[in-house]
Amino acid sequence: MTKRFLSLFLLFSALLVTSISQAVPVLVIQQAWVQEGPPNTRVLAGYMKLQNMSEEPILITAAESEQFAKVEFHRSVHSDGITLMVKQQTLTIDPGNSLILKPGSFHLMLMGPKYSLKAGDWVEVSLTLADKTVIPLSMQVQKPEQAVDHSHHQH
Repeated sequence: MTKRFLSLFLLFSALLVTSISQAVPVLVIQQAWVQEGPPNTRVLAGYMKLQNMSEEPILITAAESEQFAKVEFHRSVHSDGITLMVKQQTLTIDPGNSLILKPGSFHLMLMGPKYSLKAGDWVEVSLTLADKTVIPLSMQVQKPEQAVDHSHHQH
């Protein structure tokens, strides 16, 4: 009877530890928003803070939204007085670090909106990690001056 009890106790403990470890967010996403553009714009930009809470690098390999024809990762690069937007194949967040997507730096390029979006609307985006994990994300469309007060999301 004691061996059986001990076996059940060890199994329950292992399941509990597994459940707890899976509940800790690995990628924390905060301050996610999309900047409102002029009417009939063909491209919008998305911003957020990505924080890696794990001990391994996190690689984001893709982003998509049913509300846009295409979503890409871009980085603004300043060279010789000119700002260029350079497409990035992936985004990498090192262990314990953050990557901030913001104007003038890394950002999401949301191309070909399927309908006009204005401040207060929501954009649904899915981020795909290298391990094929898909993280759904809601981003509110905001005027640039509203960008101080963002909604917070954790994944």
